Amino acid sequence: METNPRWLVAMLALALAATAAAPLARADEFTLKDGRKISGTIVGYEKDMFRIQTDFGFILIRKDAVVSIRVQPGGEKTGESIGASPNSGGQSPSPAAKTAPAVRAPAPASRPLNAPMPAQLREHMEGNDYVNDTFSFSLYKPPGWRLFEELHGEKVSAVVAMSSQDERTLLFVDRQVWSGEPILSDDRVEANLRRTYEDYKKLSETSAQVDGLPALRRDFTGIIDGVEWHGVSVRIARGNTVFGIIGLTSAETYRFQQAVFNKIIKSFRFISPASSQDASLQSNSGR
Repeated sequence: METNPRWLVAMLALALAATAAAPLARADEFTLKDGRKISGTIVGYEKDMFRIQTDFGFILIRKDAVVSIRVQPGGEKTGESIGASPNSGGQSPSPAAKTAPAVRAPAPASRPLNAPMPAQLREHMEGNDYVNDTFSFSLYKPPGWRLFEELHGEKVSAVVAMSSQDERTLLFVDRQVWSGEPILSDDRVEANLRRTYEDYKKLSETSAQVDGLPALRRDFTGIIDGVEWHGVSVRIARGNTVFGIIGLTSAETYRFQQAVFNKIIKSFRFISPASSQDASLQSNSGR
């Protein structure tokens, strides 16, 4: 049974995007000076304020407004009030109070965020190079390959998706925004691949560089809808964003298409927003 490549790209783009929409695995309890208690998870720290993810969304809490933090699991970490002045009630503090350590907030764990895609993506072609003006990158598009432009209106993480003329080879680029420094080897990506494929097997995992930036490459195989696919996934960290290049092809064409994937990956580069927009205007004016 043949697999619809448009459906496949949409499904894989959703599966590979490890978002922050999953339920919180751990909730810390923050006690404030005014007596209120807030339950959530620290996902960032900015301008002397904790960025907290709660069941109702993200909030900011000033550090000097926090009295204590109960970390789950592990019990309450007690001690001096965060940002509070020493005991000034005229009595000498007890020995226990003298030795109690100050509360220190745990280092914020970086995690993927729900970053919506723009309503419209600006893109154009320069010869055999696909240029994405919205996210300022370009890559080689093999002659004869076509773009899946209709995917832009759907709720998928794919920035661009393309396929060979016979639709037996697919490639797309997705984007993942993190709250802090990205973790390229994040286990959620691997777990999503395993859920997407039957008989998923990781053939190799190697560190790499793409356009001078740190990257992680995975080669894998698996079965979707009765069809055996060979694939390569390269995730590139730039700032707090990870761009993923995912190539898929049938088992019988993998030996040839692997060289094509390598050429596309090697050609991937980031360009300045100004030059990208200028090139797009020149391209549109020449039509």
